[in-house]
Amino acid sequence: MVQQLTIFDAVPAIAFELGDMVEVVVNVEEKEIEDYYYLKLYEGSKGRIVKFLSLGQYEILFAKSNQIRIFRHEELRRSE
Repeated sequence: MVQQLTIFDAVPAIAFELGDMVEVVVNVEEKEIEDYYYLKLYEGSKGRIVKFLSLGQYEILFAKSNQIRIFRHEELRRSE
């Protein structure tokens, strides 16, 4: 499948796929303090990618709480 990207939709080198299990990590380099406290709430939480958004963001479904939250690519790592 061919996908046309804008300059704002660059695909990360190690992109996740729909359905991948991921874990939230606190990555606060060059971020504001509000980001730190948001990430800290979910640090270590595991969820499944349910939707791709623009600008390298993903909707993550957390099974334990049955909630969907949005995270950036660099705030996630692959989980088993």
